[in-house]
Amino acid sequence: MKNAPVFPIASDQQVTASDLVRHFGIWQERAGRGPVYILHRGRPRLVMTSVDVMDALCSTHSGQPVESGQLGALLDALGDMIVVLGAEQTIIAASRGARAYFGDAADVGAPVSGLASPGDEALAATVTRVAVSGLSETTECRSPRFPDRLLAYAVDCVPAGCIVQISDATAAEERQHWRDRHDSAFSALEAAGAACAIINLRGRIEQASPALAKLTGASVEALSLARIVSLVTVGDRSTVGEAFEAAIDERTPQSVTASLLVGGAELRPVRVGLAPLASSGRVVGVTVVVTPTTS
Repeated sequence: MKNAPVFPIASDQQVTASDLVRHFGIWQERAGRGPVYILHRGRPRLVMTSVDVMDALCSTHSGQPVESGQLGALLDALGDMIVVLGAEQTIIAASRGARAYFGDAADVGAPVSGLASPGDEALAATVTRVAVSGLSETTECRSPRFPDRLLAYAVDCVPAGCIVQISDATAAEERQHWRDRHDSAFSALEAAGAACAIINLRGRIEQASPALAKLTGASVEALSLARIVSLVTVGDRSTVGEAFEAAIDERTPQSVTASLLVGGAELRPVRVGLAPLASSGRVVGVTVVVTPTTS
């Protein structure tokens, strides 16, 4: 039995059991858009997904053959780029994501070779090996639409054919690149005496840096349950809240001064910088930097 899927899993589709409990609302929303993998000792162990997807998956075990139209509807429920190949390495069904990306190359009856750049036979060769051996394989090929981008293909054997799940390998590398830059920026800010946090759209702290825990006297775990406005005095909460809303609505950085609560009693003057955090063109949260001031 496999302990992890053979295809790449995006970071926003992975969560530890403890984080799932602390931020269930966030992960529940993500599970409605696509499967969320719950980690155990760093490896995916369980999957949380929507009822629609679960019903679609379970319906394939009714003992009745699945027609092409039914199969296409099931794939569309998953939301990923997936194609199903018949015995002749031609497409018999494709998900909405695959059809949108590959166009005519994902039509029923099209050859699998059309899912890679012209002349690249790696995918077809992988499908042939998987069909013969029954063992799952992964490979990478240039995109037929964007030659400067690599696509990753996870090929699994099924009765009378194969399933191919496709993801943008270049995008995964880019995400890792930006995560590295994000971590480096946070570390540099902390070295300069600031503390950082990522706030979700509900105003709750989704990720707090150790420096913020040290500055407030609260543990990282306690901060992960708090609202950003709860860290400042009552008189400053409306100011910080308005700056938070403005960062989201106006999509511009904001800066305010406030008195930070330290250990629940002591007050410390700080400057709070807030900047919108965007993903795929929409604001998904706010990055907050808290810097102690002398007055």
